[in-house]
Amino acid sequence: MHQNQNINQHESQWLNGEISSEEFLQKANLNDSESLLLKSLSKTGGFDVPSKSNKAQAWAQLEKKITAPKAEKIIPLYRSYWIGIAASLILAIGAFFIFKTTGGVQETIITTSLAEARTVYLPDSSVVYLNAGSQISFSEQEWQEERTLTLSGEAFFEVIKGSDFTVETKLGDVVVLGTSFNVKERNKILEVTCKTGKVKVIVKPSGESIVITPESKLTVNEGDLEEVLTVPSAFIGNWRTGDFYFESILLKDVFEELERQYDVKLELDVNANVLQDRTYTGYFNNKNLNEALQLVCNPMGLTYKIEEKKVKIMSRNVQTP
Repeated sequence: MHQNQNINQHESQWLNGEISSEEFLQKANLNDSESLLLKSLSKTGGFDVPSKSNKAQAWAQLEKKITAPKAEKIIPLYRSYWIGIAASLILAIGAFFIFKTTGGVQETIITTSLAEARTVYLPDSSVVYLNAGSQISFSEQEWQEERTLTLSGEAFFEVIKGSDFTVETKLGDVVVLGTSFNVKERNKILEVTCKTGKVKVIVKPSGESIVITPESKLTVNEGDLEEVLTVPSAFIGNWRTGDFYFESILLKDVFEELERQYDVKLELDVNANVLQDRTYTGYFNNKNLNEALQLVCNPMGLTYKIEEKKVKIMSRNVQTP
C-alpha cells in the first residue's frame, strides 16, 4: 500500500514538472507493474522505440520535446496537458485501426461498419477504397518484401507499380503489378472487375487462374468460374461516390446492399418464392433512403414502409396501415 502511494506521488510530481524524467525513472522502476502511468505508456505497443535508443533514452527525448519552449508563445505547458493530448490521439487512432500480433508479426486490421466507407493509404502509397461492412488486414513490417493484404467484403484498389500486389480472399486471390480494379467477396461469390491494366485471379481451392483486362468482370460462384462479362469503365467502382448500378443482380443481393449502405433492416412481408429468383437491373445512391427504395421497389411491383431503422417491404396489392 505504501509502495503504491509513493508511485502515485512520483507520477504526480513528474506530470506537474516538479521533478525531471531522470529523477522519476530513479524513483519509479520502468518495469514497475504498479505504475498506472508506465502501464498506459507501455500499451502503445504500435509505436516503436528507435532501434539505437533504450527506453530510458527514449523517455528523456520525450521529456525534452514536451518541455521545449515555443518561440511564438511563452506559456507554461505541463506534461499532463501533453499526456492528455497523446492519450486522446491514441484512442482516436484505435477507433480506426486494430493492431494484432501473430507469430511475432504485427498486423493492421481496418474495418468499416454499416453506412460507412473509408479511404486507406497503404505503406507504398497504393490506395484502398473500402466499402461499408468490409475489412482489410496487412503487415506494415513486411510490406516492402511482400505487398499482400486480406479482404473481406468489397474494395476498389489503385495500385502503385512495383512488385506483385496480392489481394487474398476466402474464394480466390487477385494478383497485379500496377493497376486499378474492384474486388467484391460476399455470400460465397467473388467478383473481380478490372478498370486499368491486367488482373490475374487465382480460384480457390482448384488453383485455376485467369487474366482479365480493362472493362472485364470475372465472377467465381462457389468455386466455379462464370463467363467473363464486359462492364463500362465509367461504372467500375462507382460505389465510391455513393452510386450503385446493377445489371441482372438477384433482388435479395440488392436489398442486402441497401441494408449495408443505410444501416437499416429490411423485413420482407412477401412470399419468399416470389423473390427467390427475381433479378434487378437499375440504380440507387446512398444519399436518400426513400428515393433509393422507390428506385428499387417500384419496377419490381413492391411497396415499402419506413419505421426508424426498419423497412417493411410488401407487394403493391398489400394495403399499408
